[in-house]
Amino acid sequence: MTGEATPADLWDSDRPELVAIRWEAARRIASPWAVLSIALTHSLLTIPYTVRYRSELHPEGTPLNLAIAIVGRSGAGKSTATNAAAHAVRYLGADALPEAIAVRSGEAIPTALAFMHTASKDAEPELKWRRADHAIWAHWEEVGMLAAQGARTGSTMLDAIKSVTSGERIGGQNSRGDGLTIPTGSYRAVVTVAVQPRLSAPLLNDAAVSGGLSGRFLWTLAEDPAAASVPRPRLPTEHVSVDLTHWDGVRYVDALPVMDAAHDADTRAAHRGERDPINSRALLIRSVVSIALANMNGRASLDSEDWRLAGAVLAHSEHTRAAILRALAEPDPQELAADRLAESYVIDRVADLRARGLPWRQVESQIAKSKRDTFKSLLAAGRIERW
Repeated sequence: MTGEATPADLWDSDRPELVAIRWEAARRIASPWAVLSIALTHSLLTIPYTVRYRSELHPEGTPLNLAIAIVGRSGAGKSTATNAAAHAVRYLGADALPEAIAVRSGEAIPTALAFMHTASKDAEPELKWRRADHAIWAHWEEVGMLAAQGARTGSTMLDAIKSVTSGERIGGQNSRGDGLTIPTGSYRAVVTVAVQPRLSAPLLNDAAVSGGLSGRFLWTLAEDPAAASVPRPRLPTEHVSVDLTHWDGVRYVDALPVMDAAHDADTRAAHRGERDPINSRALLIRSVVSIALANMNGRASLDSEDWRLAGAVLAHSEHTRAAILRALAEPDPQELAADRLAESYVIDRVADLRARGLPWRQVESQIAKSKRDTFKSLLAAGRIERW
């Protein structure tokens, strides 16, 4: 999906905003990818919600919404990355950026964006936006929280993330006509999730892949081993100020010819069954990242460098996601230790029952209920013998 681009290509760039991001990350001994994640979030949230990405395949345009999985152990430095990104790139003439909010249910996303207001007793309720820019930044501090909410509220939460990243209509009315509906394409949204690798299954299991959730995320490292060896900079660097007037009157950001060609080839590959479902939105994510990078560079139109650098970001995302999938496939050391303890308990317990002369038919009932699956597995494997 990313051609010849490599993650290193991004940090080899001399663009002032990327230099500033790299400098802030080094100054704080932070992952530059985590800082970039927040910088992309800020960039997209400053682009008017009416602006859409337009390609030949989708001339009606696509919303510039995005989901980012920031991968690292719990407490791996989101606040550091947020502060670093805010110092590196500053936006002039913009309203205060939305702060990250914790969302507890799928229904809470519409109410975080707007509310129904009735001006007088006889007036019809009308939709009122909480922010003039119609923007929201929804954040989950731990992927486990997101999974628990999804389990508690059915599929509402995870479906809401898919709807939000597509800019679809969200919310709705109940049988009494109460409720709140946010119209399609009327808002800007970025979703970020702090993902602990061994707890990431809700975003990467078979259901998440086949249902289209996995492919909606850009994956970045909050803990980067390379960052540990980068010396803190001695010389200062200038932060970058972006004047957002370049968006005045802009309705669409048009795809470059190379992007249209990529969308065309990717769609044909999907029809032939040659595209991995987990990559179903990779080109769209790359396109949105390209626009975020262009905005940071002070432009409302794309150039080939935006596309190339976004390819480097997607290469990092693919590497990060692949590493998580490998981690999920490997046995968890803590689970292995617990299994060994359970096996030791069962083997010792069975030996004790045999020594006491208990008939075999009564043995299973004397094993703790929580260990009976282990008992059956050991019996099937021949590690326990009947008598």
